[in-house]
Amino acid sequence: MSIDGVGKPRGVAPAGPTGALSPTAETGAPFSVGAAAPSAAARGSVELGQLQRGELSLDAYLDARVSSATQHLQGQLEPEQLEFVQQTLREQLATDPVLSELARRTTGVVPPEPSE
Repeated sequence: MSIDGVGKPRGVAPAGPTGALSPTAETGAPFSVGAAAPSAAARGSVELGQLQRGELSLDAYLDARVSSATQHLQGQLEPEQLEFVQQTLREQLATDPVLSELARRTTGVVPPEPSE
């Protein structure tokens, strides 16, 4: 005995829309990959290398990472708002114990406390 369909075999799922392309359908165009812009991770590793070689200070490195992390906000926020977000993130890197530890592990240097 079944109640509300419990114990009954499931039905067959409805078919997809007719004329839909299969995952292996031919488009006629050859596959190609264009040149990609350097990713944020690639830029970050270049900057990290510069920090490790002494070409960048820790402050300059962290400022560059904050700028990279907030780059997608340019044009979406007013300049004052973007600067506020960047300053807040930069302060968090210096004062938040978890972020400070992450920065220390990444760079090998403890971020300095922000000066008032």
